[in-house]
Amino acid sequence: MAPFLVSPNVTAFIGTRRHKEFFEGRVTILEGPAATRTEHVCLGLRDTEDEALNDARRDAVALVRMWRQRVELSRRRP
Repeated sequence: MAPFLVSPNVTAFIGTRRHKEFFEGRVTILEGPAATRTEHVCLGLRDTEDEALNDARRDAVALVRMWRQRVELSRRRP
């Protein structure tokens, strides 16, 4: 796996895993100073590894975007 998105507090790694004759996209999110790990498996099995990587890239972008929105909301609390 190679890092896909990096920010000061979160890093998303993308990759694939073989599932019988198909592939599934996977995203690993490491968050915070203790590197809390969250594993995400993309929906759908794909015929090629490239298709599964595209799923993982798309999901990683969405996951990091959601994480950033959560951080902004938590900073607004009094």
